[in-house]
Amino acid sequence: MEYKAVIWDLDGTLYDKSRIALYLVLNQLPKGKLFMLGRERSMRKRMKGMEFGTEKVFYDTFFGMGISRKWYFEDYLPSMVKIIRKHYRVFPWVEELFRDLRSRGVKQAVLSDYGFVKEKLEAIGFEPSWADMLADAPSYGCLKPSPRPFLAIADALGVKPSECLVIGDRPDTDGEGAAAAGMDFVHLADIKTVPKI
Repeated sequence: MEYKAVIWDLDGTLYDKSRIALYLVLNQLPKGKLFMLGRERSMRKRMKGMEFGTEKVFYDTFFGMGISRKWYFEDYLPSMVKIIRKHYRVFPWVEELFRDLRSRGVKQAVLSDYGFVKEKLEAIGFEPSWADMLADAPSYGCLKPSPRPFLAIADALGVKPSECLVIGDRPDTDGEGAAAAGMDFVHLADIKTVPKI
């Protein structure tokens, strides 16, 4: 099938995120914030796929369970960007594939379950202008595998859901979200394999 748009997951799809959890633990340990990191992980699991309607309600719920808003936006996410910049690089095939798809008229978006999408992309050496759109699920009031961000991206790109392909490393979030939105999905299980589009 000729797709008119591709929605890419970020972490684990555009770069190899192995060991990032360890780096985050080592970053938070000296600050005495491991408990906060544990709460963040726990809340993400509890809120997975749930829809809260708006970004505000999503974050009010997220931070209402003992996670510090200040810690999350001023320490945790900036620390994640620094760790990514120090230890990770975009896969070598990404730039060429993005440029090839653009030359064929295929629109592309990058969707993450976290904020700081532009900052994380720049940290791995991905030029944000390679994509037509950058998005994070919480801005739509949810986390994957809610279909809401996938459908909103298709609408923003001016394509039908059936004309979109989702590429990600997690069938339980990227894959289920794509299926719920009526989109095809490619599981990028082997990081050495360039997806065929």
